[in-house]
Amino acid sequence: DFVGGVIFFCYNDYRTHIGDKGIGTLKQRVHGVVDLYGNRKPSFDALRQESSPIERMEAEMDAGRLRLQIVSRRILPAYRLKGYRLRWIVFGYEDLPMEQNFMDCPALQPGSQITLDLAFKERNPRKIQIDLLRPTGYSVATSTWISQ
Repeated sequence: DFVGGVIFFCYNDYRTHIGDKGIGTLKQRVHGVVDLYGNRKPSFDALRQESSPIERMEAEMDAGRLRLQIVSRRILPAYRLKGYRLRWIVFGYEDLPMEQNFMDCPALQPGSQITLDLAFKERNPRKIQIDLLRPTGYSVATSTWISQ
């Protein structure tokens, strides 16, 4: 309750004269989750998951409808989710994207959960990827349902 906020200091690698990799003017600090050119490192996904206001997002198929359960975090980072949207892409034959759908997500308080049914038209979905999007369009959580 006493923590007001946190930041992740080193998003990307950067060049510096006191770097621990490289030589001369090419010395670098390599502590970021992306390299000097913006390419994601394996730690990027770990930071994304730890920075997400979503604790869990799980999808399951139920009578031809996709049921999605979203649980928001109770602890840092925990805040009210307002203006978020869901996007789901349905993949069919040969894993080709067949349709894309959007839905406004009801506001969620920290530590709350919601279950939503997501409709689609594809008769034989092979995979459905669901993203929870910030009002800015950035995905804060992803869940993927795959046909058995």
